[in-house]
Amino acid sequence: MNKQFNSTSRFVTVDGVRLHYRIIDGLDDSLPVIFTHGGGPGSNAWSNFRQSAGAFAAQHPCYFLDFPQFGGSDMVPVDGPVFSWHARKLLGFMDALGIRQAHLVNQSFGGCVAIRFAADHPERVSRLVLIGSQPVERGIMQPLPLFSKHAATLMSDYYLADGGPSLEKLRELICRYELHDDSKIDEESLGLRYEASNNPDFIELLRRPGAFGEWENLVPIFARVQAPTLILWGLHDWFGGIDVPMLMLNQFADARLHVMGNAAHHLQSECPAEFNALALTFLGGYE
Repeated sequence: MNKQFNSTSRFVTVDGVRLHYRIIDGLDDSLPVIFTHGGGPGSNAWSNFRQSAGAFAAQHPCYFLDFPQFGGSDMVPVDGPVFSWHARKLLGFMDALGIRQAHLVNQSFGGCVAIRFAADHPERVSRLVLIGSQPVERGIMQPLPLFSKHAATLMSDYYLADGGPSLEKLRELICRYELHDDSKIDEESLGLRYEASNNPDFIELLRRPGAFGEWENLVPIFARVQAPTLILWGLHDWFGGIDVPMLMLNQFADARLHVMGNAAHHLQSECPAEFNALALTFLGGYE
């Protein structure tokens, strides 16, 4: 499971937007896995999931997709509800590559896009894995820190304040918001995220009003998510408590919830072996 695999960087154009992705060829007779990423500075699918690449590629073809505004994809404004807009790009990506159906493994923001996609296109999703996703406009039992004054300037502080992006600013941000154990920071992933974040085209988007689309509350479509779903949560997730995943668990057609006690928002980075075992067992089914 720890064997290293080489990924190939590729591009495809969807609706006039160039999307970057990485691919690792896997077993021809198994369903592909599409990985999507979170929304923090420098996030992209490869840096978010590269520690899982070898384990997953031993069993599945793997695609690591960068949404528009992230990684190597085009820095273009979002028009309309944010998750619906990105879900249409995900559909176009699968159509362009001839992927009829896939498992979706998703970090945070990417999980919100995947929920929208699974509700709209149930036939295209076999199984769904969500990590720390907050597809709601408010908490169920308490306010969401994501929408508090403490997070209001998180992105602008990193990109625009004190000289702009830096490796040390990103290290501090990841340790504060994404990890429970600071020692679990992965230096290679940190470097990849810093490189991706140091992008003047993204900084221009930050200065453009409305460039990130409209926030979209997905609670009304929860009952339409039919794919078997594994919701993974870190007990110390800064962005919200257990009430939001419990709501998804209650309203999705077929969901289960696993909480890791020694992890925060990026639990696949803090507990990669446990995450890989859980997710791969779930994708394999129970027959």
